Amino acid sequence: MDTALLNGEFDLDGRGMPYLISGLAELMQSVYIRLKMKRASFIYSRELGSELDGTAQLEDAIHSRAELLAREAVADVPQTRLGALNVSRCENGKIKISLEVSLGDESGTVEVTV
Repeated sequence: MDTALLNGEFDLDGRGMPYLISGLAELMQSVYIRLKMKRASFIYSRELGSELDGTAQLEDAIHSRAELLAREAVADVPQTRLGALNVSRCENGKIKISLEVSLGDESGTVEVTV
């Protein structure tokens, strides 16, 4: 179980209390954090995060480079099956990554803009 996050803060229930998530929701939140966070920026675990922040500057092979870095970032998330990964360039020069994540017979899509 993990505490639900929303825009970098605890997501609160109707009473103003943080609530817990588990299963696919917990997995998707973990994958999102690992993709969004710059590698080595979390002092307690330097391996946490990805190097996707530099991918937007690439002109060639952007999809294959982003896929490699995304899969590397989430490789150690337990019980995770990764599916299709799509990369698209946004108008502001950033890239948007959509990654299909499965846990058992449930699946969802995590989207990150870097």
